[in-house]
Amino acid sequence: MARPERSTVLTLRVPVDLDRRVEQAARRRRRSKSSVLREALQAAFASEAPPVDPAREARRQSVLVSGRASEREALTFLERAADLKGWR
Repeated sequence: MARPERSTVLTLRVPVDLDRRVEQAARRRRRSKSSVLREALQAAFASEAPPVDPAREARRQSVLVSGRASEREALTFLERAADLKGWR
């Protein structure tokens, strides 16, 4: 498995017997312990959906509705209803 382009260092404590099992798995696979653990973590979290970036989702929804007549109608209503007197 190729090393990810962007990564961070994760430090954790594990029981000695678990460390030995990881070392054995790494030797069998001829990989580093980091690689073995990275694969195990990716497999453990594979079924979870990635977190949604709120800004990206807002942009996506904005693009979806930007060409709709209802969007134009809403903007027209807001322009007409806005109280612009006295505002600078």
